[in-house]
Amino acid sequence: MTLTHQQVVDILGHYDDVRVVEIIETGASPAELVEARRWLAGDRRTLGDGQPLRPAIVNELYEILSVEDPEWDEA
Repeated sequence: MTLTHQQVVDILGHYDDVRVVEIIETGASPAELVEARRWLAGDRRTLGDGQPLRPAIVNELYEILSVEDPEWDEA
């Protein structure tokens, strides 16, 4: 099942709409997004219910989540 905007917000909390769209466009499942969020926290393969995950998708999500917001120059 592909993620919806509301599922992304439910999993990550308030998040930049541009990144939410990027996340949805990966075709990831809610379980894969949860796993990517856990990777970001330093945990790996934390789901114990045996759900099949696509490592390439989880890695792509991890990359999206780990990108820092650009710093804006204040002039």
